[in-house]
This record gives sequence, C-alpha cells and structure tokens, in this order.
Amino acid sequence: MAEFKKYLNIIKEEIKLAFSNNKSLLFFSILIFIIPLIIGYIYADQISSYIQPVVENFEKQVEDGTVTLTTHSLFWNNFKVSLILYALSALGAVLGLVVLLNNGLFIGFYGKGYDLATYIILTLPHGIFEIPAIIIATTGGLVLLSFLLHFIYNIIYPDYSYTDIFDPYFSNVKISMKQRLSAAFKKNQRKIKESFVLLCVSVVLLMIAAFIEANLTLPFAYWFASIFGNALPLL
Repeated sequence: MAEFKKYLNIIKEEIKLAFSNNKSLLFFSILIFIIPLIIGYIYADQISSYIQPVVENFEKQVEDGTVTLTTHSLFWNNFKVSLILYALSALGAVLGLVVLLNNGLFIGFYGKGYDLATYIILTLPHGIFEIPAIIIATTGGLVLLSFLLHFIYNIIYPDYSYTDIFDPYFSNVKISMKQRLSAAFKKNQRKIKESFVLLCVSVVLLMIAAFIEANLTLPFAYWFASIFGNALPLL
C-alpha cells in the first residue's frame, strides 16, 4: 500500500507540473475551442453550408453502424480524434488547431438544432470529460512542438550551462554537434514527459466520457426530464 501511495503521489505531481508549466498553451487551446463553439451556436444559419455536410456524415455513420453508441465505439472514435489533434498540433500547430476549431464549430452548430436546456442535459454528463480531453490532447501536441522548436533553437544557440564546456565567448573551446544535441536535449527533455502526461490524461478522460455517454447520459436525461415534466422535451 505504501508503494502504491508513493507512485500515486508521483503521478499526481507529474500531472500537476504538466498543467502548471503549460498554462498559456492550455488557455490558448481552450480559446480556440470555446470561441468557435459560441460562433457555431449563434451563427448556425450563416455557417450551415460549411458544417451541415459534417453533421450529415456523422449522422450517417451512426445510422449505418460505423459509429455505435457503445463504450468501445465511442472511445475509439474520440481517441482517434484526440490522436489526430495531438499529432497535427505537434507537427505544425496550425493543422491541429484547425481541427480543434472545427470540433468547436460542430458542437455549437449541432446544439442549435435542440432546445438549449435539452442539449445541455444530453451533452453535459459526458461532455465535462470529453471536451477537456480533446483540448488537453491538443495542448499536449503543442507542448511537443514547443520541445522541437526549443530543441532546434538550442542546437543553434547552445546553453553552455548544460555542457562541460566553458562559454566560448570567454574561451577558444569549440563545441561539437554531439555536444550541442546533448545539451539541447537535456535542457528541454522535460517537455517530452509533460506532453506524454497530457496525452495520457486525455485518454483517461475519454475512457470515462465514453462509458458515461454509452451507459448514463440518456438515462440521466430522461430521469431529469421526468422530474421537470414537459419543461425539458427530449428526443
């Protein structure tokens, strides 16, 4: 039990550091999702020609069984989206952010087709886990991109505090490429761990979201509707 608590505390500390050290990237990812979500809801009619084909494709996938409302299917579908967000954000930021932006637009636009209270009840139980998960996955990709950019920068402009060489500005010692690579990696390796931690947190949240969406969301919505009677018309 003591060993378990020890490792649990290590995991908690790593998660805390991953979030605290990347607050600005996380906040940026939240904005990239939230602003399009609001736009998608308010200006649904204006963006209908752009988003409606995506909605129809999603509904078709549900109808033909490509996407089923099971824990496994929902998790796998959302997991693929999160991996795409993570990979595209790491490879170039813009592509990943565009996918995240489109997810926000889609959710906002889709919600316009429902009574607002109904839509909230139908999405809130799993959405409080699923939405943070895709935002965190994007942030994890951006952190990995940050590592790559800082790594390249520190190869070109080495930080000599991470080498055994006295700063050449004050001496005639030359630094080799191997030493540049080693110093650059040592200085920035923490970001790789933080990126992976954020991805793992995203995956855990998606597991929880998939289980809730498949097994609890609709029963909860109908239970809620039964309490308020006709005040909350459902499907």
